[in-house]
Amino acid sequence: MNNKWRIIFTSLTASIMLAACGTSDVDPEKETTGNAIEEPAAPETDAGEDTSSENDAEIETDSDEKTSVDAMKDAVETASDEQDYSMMVFPGYKLTSEEPGRDSLILEEDSEMFMRIETTPKDEESYTFDELYENTLELLKASSDGETPVELTDEADLPQADDIKSVKGAEVDSPEGHFTGYVIEREDKLIRVTIYAKEDNEHLKDFKDMAATIK
Repeated sequence: MNNKWRIIFTSLTASIMLAACGTSDVDPEKETTGNAIEEPAAPETDAGEDTSSENDAEIETDSDEKTSVDAMKDAVETASDEQDYSMMVFPGYKLTSEEPGRDSLILEEDSEMFMRIETTPKDEESYTFDELYENTLELLKASSDGETPVELTDEADLPQADDIKSVKGAEVDSPEGHFTGYVIEREDKLIRVTIYAKEDNEHLKDFKDMAATIK
């Protein structure tokens, strides 16, 4: 019990006892009313629940990071046949060339989940970084039959690497599927990746982590 309430409760109890001792005509068997003191209930708190939620979130984050590190240890650096870049490819994925200027990183067990990769050298760029991002928003909207893409603002949802100069991303969900697009700026090239995968699927994170290694 809170010390403040303990002192108040003790003082009131002592006062009642002294009053009782100084009164000789009180019938001990007479039922009294109005003098009972209820101990204040301690306020409820959900601090324990908050702490538990925070701990669960930290454990989940640590687990995700460990999974990414483990996958990266087994990844193989793979060069594109058609474009001037290489990337780390996790086990279970395959990099293939669709056509000049466009590759696909495919999940081998389900080819409907894949990441399309397009790169443009800085000295030959048709778009600026911002123009390519705006074009990517249009691409996502068209892919989802007119749904409006939502920009990804949390760094954890974007490809991250020390040598990435700029990165923007957006996602859109529709009956046709879940689509994510990233535009990445490196020292010598612009990179656009478009991911076709299920929302919150473990492979979506794999695609994002591998996109961060394109250089």
